[in-house]
Amino acid sequence: MKKERRQELKENELAEILARWYAKIAPHSQKILIAVLVIVIVYLGWAIWSRWAAAVENEAWQALHAAMESGAAADYETVAERFPRTNAGYWAQLLAADTHLQIGCRQILVNKADGAQELRKALDGYLAVRNVTISPLFQQRVLWGLGRAYEALSGTREGQGELDRAMTAYRELVQRWPDGPFSSIAKRRLESLEKSETREFYDALAAYEPVRPSVQPPSGIIDFGPSSLPTPPVQPSSGDETGAAPASDTKPGEQVVQEKSETSPPSEPTVEMPLPDVNAPISETDQGQGEEKASEPKADSGEDKLDS
Repeated sequence: MKKERRQELKENELAEILARWYAKIAPHSQKILIAVLVIVIVYLGWAIWSRWAAAVENEAWQALHAAMESGAAADYETVAERFPRTNAGYWAQLLAADTHLQIGCRQILVNKADGAQELRKALDGYLAVRNVTISPLFQQRVLWGLGRAYEALSGTREGQGELDRAMTAYRELVQRWPDGPFSSIAKRRLESLEKSETREFYDALAAYEPVRPSVQPPSGIIDFGPSSLPTPPVQPSSGDETGAAPASDTKPGEQVVQEKSETSPPSEPTVEMPLPDVNAPISETDQGQGEEKASEPKADSGEDKLDS
């Protein structure tokens, strides 16, 4: 009996506690119910959005891999426009900037205007993802690309002061990620840009104008490294600039024959031999031989026809 009594007292005490809590909650029951419903809806919405975002991200990566097969900047830019605010979209925009940079580095020695335009597109692409922090590697790639774009653009007439911006990007890369994959190469670029001969090289490259802008740029892919910037061709000498012909040891007759042999088609071989100097004095022996040859009768044209 005592055990049953104690059990009954405990049940009554629990009932009293629940009754008190219910009395307190009852006035706010509607708000509590609404809060519970909101939590459930938010959870379901988050689950649906997560699945949708994962599907979109997967589709974006597939599109990026397809664009990498062609390697065209337009294909990368299309992926970035179709899938904004996705990791694959950010990488696509970065790869598009890399492609514009490579094209611009090849074009600046062939067509300065087209080369500068491509380098500006590369610079705009890097700046568009400058503050994206999807991964440390991505941030380092953006800074490295910015430095390379500024450095290459300094080789054009529109690149005044771009070398200083390139050095700023390299320094930030070294300071923030001293052990990163681009740290050592950024240090080498800083050491090179601090030399006066490097700045003189870029000044000469900016003043250089291609002789034949219609020539196609060299084929192949430029490695994304210190050697990606092309070396400008040798500047013409003072004699070439004034239009004077270079000095040569060959005689006038020899030079004429050599020029003719160079312009003749390969199927018609020519013998390079000097022409006689018309101003040279004629000896008596040569004059007598010339008279003997002149006195020799010519072969009859009929015999020539028979022989043929």
